[in-house]
Amino acid sequence: MRRAVHGEWTKLRTVPGQLWTIPGLTAAMVAFTALIAAGAHPEESGTLDPTALSLSGVYLAQAGAVLVAVAVVSSEYPRMMRTTLAANPCRGTVFTAKVLVVAAAVVAAALPAVVGSLFAGRGALSAYPQLPLDSGVLWRATFGTAVYLLLVALLSAGVALFVRHAAAAVGTVLTLLYGPYLAVLIIKMPDHALHLVQKVSPMTAGLAVQTVSGPGTAPLGPAAGITVLAGYAAAALAAGWVALRVRDA
Repeated sequence: MRRAVHGEWTKLRTVPGQLWTIPGLTAAMVAFTALIAAGAHPEESGTLDPTALSLSGVYLAQAGAVLVAVAVVSSEYPRMMRTTLAANPCRGTVFTAKVLVVAAAVVAAALPAVVGSLFAGRGALSAYPQLPLDSGVLWRATFGTAVYLLLVALLSAGVALFVRHAAAAVGTVLTLLYGPYLAVLIIKMPDHALHLVQKVSPMTAGLAVQTVSGPGTAPLGPAAGITVLAGYAAAALAAGWVALRVRDA
């Protein structure tokens, strides 16, 4: 297993375009948060959730998590995967090594991203009432956002293993994340339909973990929301595992 993980990490770090996506995730989240928070209007203070707003860079940063995961998993398709499996016939080891590298890379980027984003947002929103830094709820939302990015990456890894094509995997995951969110903005629908879409959408459900005050992204509690996203990630990884076992011979 150690050699397999080292091999997957070597594949990632020797392609500069893929490696720079990792710090790019951190930079994108902090910069996007600062930009959004700076544009907040004081008259909206009664309807804003300063904590969620201080972590709003996740809407852009998650695209970086998708790119990192897809790069790790699908860079060997369509030709080199057979070489990898010939060198290491144990598909379970190959699968686990890829998932571990995806998880480690995204967590390494996500932790400084969410902390940096939190402080950038709090600085821009200093005129708003905010939770104290020793608040457990504040750090639940913050580190819950890091868990959200990790689960998005695992979802992407599973999809990439299943479809075996980088562009198709990125397009599929981004559509799954942003599609329902854009649909509820564009299509007028009754409240019960809107709430259903929010509950089953991986992005709006998963980002309920950020909710401290206000309605949040979905009518779900933080734990229930992140569980919905975890279900998507688990299903995608299971599908990717089956594809690797059955199809990639």
